Amino acid sequence: MKRTLLVLAMMMIASCGGGGESAAEPEVLGEELFAGIVVGGKAGCTSCHSLESGDDGIGPSLAGIGAIAGERVPGVPAADYLREAIIDPDSYVVEGYGSGIMPKGWDLSDAQIDSLVEYLMGL
Repeated sequence: MKRTLLVLAMMMIASCGGGGESAAEPEVLGEELFAGIVVGGKAGCTSCHSLESGDDGIGPSLAGIGAIAGERVPGVPAADYLREAIIDPDSYVVEGYGSGIMPKGWDLSDAQIDSLVEYLMGL
């Protein structure tokens, strides 16, 4: 009887670990945010930005932005540049594009912004 209870207890404990969905990796969530999958019904970044080099639309292409962002403003690290550009797009306006076009912040949480920045840094 004790052995049966021990086996049942071990099975119950083993079945408790990991039944629910795991949190998405930050880069995966960032990609989903970029594509507009989880932006609360709003158009995602792809409605204005392309990932194809030279394919500029309403906003500049973001192909290679992880490297480019670090060169845009002297002394500003790439991740900081991207974060600020998401939170307050008019703080850094790329030459040839107007201010006031990109919405500010998109009502994203800090964690979502971090995930989006991580995704963009990998482009």
